[in-house]
Amino acid sequence: MCLLAGNQAPVIFCEPALPDGTWQDLLDFSRKVVVVSRLADESVWADVLNRGGYDVLASPLEERAVRDVLGSVCGDEHHLAATPGGRAPAAVR
Repeated sequence: MCLLAGNQAPVIFCEPALPDGTWQDLLDFSRKVVVVSRLADESVWADVLNRGGYDVLASPLEERAVRDVLGSVCGDEHHLAATPGGRAPAAVR
């Protein structure tokens, strides 16, 4: 996280646990934190969304899922004002 200090990122992909914190700590650097987990089920997805994360992707990552999330991030930038809470719900991939 020290690499992100003082910077904002449009989207961050990360694992749930990090060497110097958790994915939740990254919310200070981006509103769009995507958690990558081998245990990407509905309960993990609901927990991430309820705590302010953007989405959950299953590990290993599939190119199409990453492209879909990135496309969603870009699309959300155009619809933020119309969406309660700042974004539309994401789907489990």
